[in-house]
Amino acid sequence: MSAMAPHYQAATLIASPSYPNAIAWSSDNLVAVASGHIVTILNPAAIDGPRGLVGLRRSDPFPIGVVNREDLFEPCLVPTSLARDTEPCARSISWSQQGFAPNSGCLLAVCTVDGHVKLYRSPIWEFCDEWVEVADISQSLFNYYKIINFGEDNLPSLDQNNTNTEEIEVLGSTCELQDPSLRGSGQRKRKPPRFDGYVYDGNQDDVDASEDADFSLKPCSKSKKKSLKKTAKPIHEPVAVNGQGSTQNVKASLSSNRENKSLPLITAKQYACRDAHLSSLVAAWSPLLSSRDETSSSLRHWCILAVGSKSGNVSFWKLYKPEYYTIDAGAVTSDPMLIGVLQAHKSWVSAITWEASPVGSSKSSLILVTGCSDGSVKIWLANIEGLNQCTDAEEVPFALVAEVTTGLSAPVSSISLAVPARSQYAVNLAIGRVSGSLESWIWNTSSCKIENTNTCHAHDQVVTGLSWGMDGYCLYSCSQDNSARCWIYHENRLEEIPVHTNFPELKESTDLSEVSNRCFGLTLAPGQQMVAVVRSLDLNLLDQMYQVRTQKAVVEFIWIGGQFVGIPLDRSINVCNPQSAILSSSNFVWWVSNILWSLKKYENVEKSIVLWDVVTALQGFKKHAPAFLEALMDIWVSALLSGDSGCGSIDASSCSRTDMLPSVSLRKLHLLNIICRKVMLSDHFHHGPGAENGNDRTTEFWNTLLIRSERELRERLVGFTFSAVLKRTADLLKGTSTENSWFPVGVAQMDSWVSMNGGEVHNQLRYLRSRINDLGNRINSACEFSVEETCPYCSAPVHFESMDTAICRERHTLSRCRASMLLCSVLHPVWHCVCCGGMVDKLLPESFFAMQASPLDANQDEGSLDLSGAAVPLCPFCGILLQRSVPAFLLSTSPV
Repeated sequence: MSAMAPHYQAATLIASPSYPNAIAWSSDNLVAVASGHIVTILNPAAIDGPRGLVGLRRSDPFPIGVVNREDLFEPCLVPTSLARDTEPCARSISWSQQGFAPNSGCLLAVCTVDGHVKLYRSPIWEFCDEWVEVADISQSLFNYYKIINFGEDNLPSLDQNNTNTEEIEVLGSTCELQDPSLRGSGQRKRKPPRFDGYVYDGNQDDVDASEDADFSLKPCSKSKKKSLKKTAKPIHEPVAVNGQGSTQNVKASLSSNRENKSLPLITAKQYACRDAHLSSLVAAWSPLLSSRDETSSSLRHWCILAVGSKSGNVSFWKLYKPEYYTIDAGAVTSDPMLIGVLQAHKSWVSAITWEASPVGSSKSSLILVTGCSDGSVKIWLANIEGLNQCTDAEEVPFALVAEVTTGLSAPVSSISLAVPARSQYAVNLAIGRVSGSLESWIWNTSSCKIENTNTCHAHDQVVTGLSWGMDGYCLYSCSQDNSARCWIYHENRLEEIPVHTNFPELKESTDLSEVSNRCFGLTLAPGQQMVAVVRSLDLNLLDQMYQVRTQKAVVEFIWIGGQFVGIPLDRSINVCNPQSAILSSSNFVWWVSNILWSLKKYENVEKSIVLWDVVTALQGFKKHAPAFLEALMDIWVSALLSGDSGCGSIDASSCSRTDMLPSVSLRKLHLLNIICRKVMLSDHFHHGPGAENGNDRTTEFWNTLLIRSERELRERLVGFTFSAVLKRTADLLKGTSTENSWFPVGVAQMDSWVSMNGGEVHNQLRYLRSRINDLGNRINSACEFSVEETCPYCSAPVHFESMDTAICRERHTLSRCRASMLLCSVLHPVWHCVCCGGMVDKLLPESFFAMQASPLDANQDEGSLDLSGAAVPLCPFCGILLQRSVPAFLLSTSPV
């Protein structure tokens, strides 16, 4: 194979983005792109495969009030009256953390140019490509403002009874625009300062908001300039102006005078303020948060969605994880709850980002950073416990702790925040502006001081994307000038390094970099070995017959794992660099450092296992540099099992390594299984563990490791279930309520499995089984204990002979649940693991996957088990998110 292109693969889009930060990578490995009138959702593991989409439709205007005809061309209403954004367009997108969709996936928040924010989930049981709306944030916000009368109770109101209804213009319902010749003189709106190279929308809803600037990032073509001249309609043509500045022809709605008369008569400034409150610009999800429920004492997980508006307000919406997860038809998504509105700025909120406070902070807090169109950036701090108890929308526990003050007044277009694990108090902040400048700041949470570490003119045009990578060691930026750059700190200054590195491609990529003209955002993969960049294409350089109509933009996936990104190199790691015409010796060194860093991060049980980019990189090395892969994996597995990266080798006895498995955490065993199945044994995966794979010593080692690792996981699973039964029995004897605790099932089948393998299982597991048998009839109140099973097809009895499959006397082959060993249902959909291929019908509690010590440890007391958590759809042998099996023509996720 020849030298590779810098991209893993490129995917073309049928519509081009229009606003910054137009791409986002979810924690369950989906990529969303705000591409014009739709949001395109891709699976990076199957770029040419099925896609999902969010179809944006025009939203109904909010009935916020009516104004007099003579107020229609007040300076604060002119932008609304003359707005011509008739087509819907995505302005901001943001993924929630994993676990908030009914199938434990991610929710997608979409903010459109008409100011509406809605939440969407994947079509789990609808079997379609369009995502499903689950909540309308803007409608709930309007309901809140309607209840409090937009905070105007102390303002003087107009008397609608003394007003001629024929002279009232209904903004938010219908209106007629006057002929331009009827305008009064001297009412031309003063324009804010402009920057060359892009066009501003100028929708400024406050009289004093001349500094506001909403940039669309599209050059003003000649045809556009001509259309801008035709902004007024003849007096006989009705035009509707909604509460978010979009217009539409609504001749039919002119007859709805009864509804118009019921709306309050307000001043022009009141209308502009109300419209600004409801015109959302940006949305961003917080990190995952946890708290104890006061009534049930169970641990509940939640997050907050922040929505910034034109008025400078930021509204906060709290959303809990569902009480249970399902892939069958149902409605389990909890509704977002408004917990507060913060007056963050006096102008448009153009960027928002979140992070959890550093480990050195005295209290668990959330850091919120907001950027404004007037150039200001503010850092806010909120106590997590205070946020959890907050139910009154009028009070929100956010305190302003720092404000970025510079001589730059250019609007903020993008911000990024990172909390390095290596520092107890430092927080890295990057700010990108419309002028192309890039700033980096360090905020000390202990002293509350903020220091500017660098300011440079990084790009020639608008900075459209920023993202810290590798724990804050490096910073990625992109711009409307079509550039994407990587920066690292060198002598307290940002120093640019190449974005991509050579890598042996698994697929041929389509290089469209020569025909792209603007960059609209970038995002990092969950494993941070790859970056995705979205660019618009220059239609003049494309084939006018075959490409122009279907190729408006491109998403490029670029490998970054083989470059120096500032992470200190562990000198104790010594990898013999193989000869390669594709990769240099330095590439190999940094691939080792970055991959080991990424795998180490996944040892944290709070981080969801999404290893697709890491696994794909390792698969590429297996094909083109197998000796390097073996050396790299030898270092990793030695550190995984013993904690010492310098001990052991594949040439050493495999028994010495597998003997360490009982002392290894559950998360490490999950990572080991994934690497065995998807990388080291991927060529033999269809044979399954224990298959004859020849005399290859390396393959034999990894095959043995996988078999023993899965055996260890099986014993831990059975031991956890037995311990849960004993705990529930003890609680029932004490009179303690077990209503909200996990209910064990398949105990009889697990008892049979231990009996069949009595001479090979752990001694502690045999001891737990004896205690289960001593319970007698009491066991029926603590768990589901049923020895008899029948075939769902012929009702013949099914005997337990294998933990994975069963065959009835009529030769029907049935699958067993990998979590409970019960027969899987054939009437309802069951969960499926894309790594090991197992089927799961009964889910395990979250506490099982968070266990650091083995339940077979003699020092473990079953009384300390936490069974109050919700059951989660995670594979007990791989730890990745389970999903519903869907047809090949529908979008699915690929965690590995």
